[in-house]
Amino acid sequence: MRVGAMTHVGQVRTVNQDGYLAQDSILAVADGMGGHQAGEVASSIALEVMAEWPFDWQHPQESLQQAMARANREILKLAEGNEDLAGMGTTLSMALLANKRAHIAHIGDSRIYKFDGRKLHQLTKDHSVVAELVRNGALTKTEALIHPHRNVLTKALGTAPMVLFDTAEENLQDGDILILCTDGLYSLITDEEITDMVGTISDPQQAAERLVALANERGGHDNITALVATIEN
Repeated sequence: MRVGAMTHVGQVRTVNQDGYLAQDSILAVADGMGGHQAGEVASSIALEVMAEWPFDWQHPQESLQQAMARANREILKLAEGNEDLAGMGTTLSMALLANKRAHIAHIGDSRIYKFDGRKLHQLTKDHSVVAELVRNGALTKTEALIHPHRNVLTKALGTAPMVLFDTAEENLQDGDILILCTDGLYSLITDEEITDMVGTISDPQQAAERLVALANERGGHDNITALVATIEN
């Protein structure tokens, strides 16, 4: 597997609350939320738990659930009694890669895509107010991009003692490309543009950097993170 990644504060924010992890066969992105630097703390905790977790590759889904639950507890624990960190939370979208399968755990509105050489497939479902409205037919995707509540999440780590997150599995082939990103990227770049970028730029690091640069060129209204992984033997 060849991996490239980049995160950037963007053109408006002063603190980067995004983060990513590319370690062995673990890929993840997180987008924190909360005042001061609380969001940065929450996303960092989630990624640190994943980096240190002793994943059981024989039982990846159960292991993912345990790791996500631990991350949630750690965020809540740190926020308790700390006024500056109260209310912090984070998205987390991650994939464990084993035996040509991606084992996915996801909460929030960051995303995981797969490009199979022909088409871009979104493997995760956004947990946000506008995403629910789009799925219910109350909003179009175009209307959702400018909706005043587009950044309001319905689920995130650190927001409740028990949080529900999605899990999934996806078969992978040599040449498939996984793209993990935060909403600061996909809110400014279309699926067609992501497809064109990863489909024509063979170096994952260059692809990640170009994706982030394009989002910045279009205003960079949020933190921006892109992780691009090409599946190989």
